[in-house]
Amino acid sequence: MDITAIKSNKGYYIHREKSEGGYYQSMHVDNYLFDGKNPQKTFNDQWFFIDNIPSKVSHYKRQPNINHRYILADDSLESDKIPATIMKVDVGDEVDDEGNIIWKSELSLYKSLYVELSDEQPSIEVIDDFTFNVVLEIGDVTDPVEFTYPTGHSYDSWAKDNRRDNFVRRGNIIHQDLDKIIFPSLLIHETPCVLSSEDTYKIVREYISTHINPSVAVITSNYDFCFTVKKRVPLAKSYQAKYTDSSKRKGSKDRIRMRMVTHREFPIFEMTHSKSMYQGYTPIQGFEARNEQELKETLDSYLEGLTKQINEPVTECPTCNGCGVLFDEVKDDRVGKDGENGR
Repeated sequence: MDITAIKSNKGYYIHREKSEGGYYQSMHVDNYLFDGKNPQKTFNDQWFFIDNIPSKVSHYKRQPNINHRYILADDSLESDKIPATIMKVDVGDEVDDEGNIIWKSELSLYKSLYVELSDEQPSIEVIDDFTFNVVLEIGDVTDPVEFTYPTGHSYDSWAKDNRRDNFVRRGNIIHQDLDKIIFPSLLIHETPCVLSSEDTYKIVREYISTHINPSVAVITSNYDFCFTVKKRVPLAKSYQAKYTDSSKRKGSKDRIRMRMVTHREFPIFEMTHSKSMYQGYTPIQGFEARNEQELKETLDSYLEGLTKQINEPVTECPTCNGCGVLFDEVKDDRVGKDGENGR
């Protein structure tokens, strides 16, 4: 067996590959022993860890069962014609289409009275020939960061419990094809990566929906293709406004009512994504980073800063009675022309 290894300060990360028809198919090594010990599992199910270069690689091979026989299910039925035990070789020599032994005619009458038994043999250790190829030396291998962001839920009409929670996970992170060819999967999380505009949109939409302060801001558009948040500004002076009661009965006269207006609203944040490009909305840019940890840190910082700005209270100036409002408009400095920073 050919073993590919990455040397680190702590030991060796190993991976087995078997060539089949010119293609390399990954093979697990956790059922092999390296100097008598099982390798340790890692965060990547294709890679395992051992302390040193092994001098011996082996595995245990199961032995076939022996002493195949048939015994009476009820011992009280034993007689001269019905023995307590019949060895399998004495039952018959032929088999049917399904591989079952065809009992001899003189014994077939009693077949239903017996159950088949056999004895297991202990497995034997088999020594494997192997090559050990160190393809890379690094200081250490770090586990990838937890990358799981809720993005709301959807419903399956065919399912009994039809609500399904949705997430953007580590599998949504995009790495360059060249990096996936050059670098082992054990290290791919340390290479440059991108989160798409669409996945960023889903994360931001859900994060704001969960963390918004409804007394300060309100979501006025909340769709898969566009999203708008408006600031609620308390008026310096409240006033009464007339409105038509829409709950009137058919044929009756419009009923004019009065209500007290205490707030006004103005847009503070809006977005679409590069896949939708909904007219009149700004496509949010996907995130780029040198590795997955930096990607998560940058995304978390953006979400916290964005929510803080949205939830920042704004009041009208009592001196000018709200002729002007001072606020910081929420802008995404990362936005490119296509919402993906050129991607």
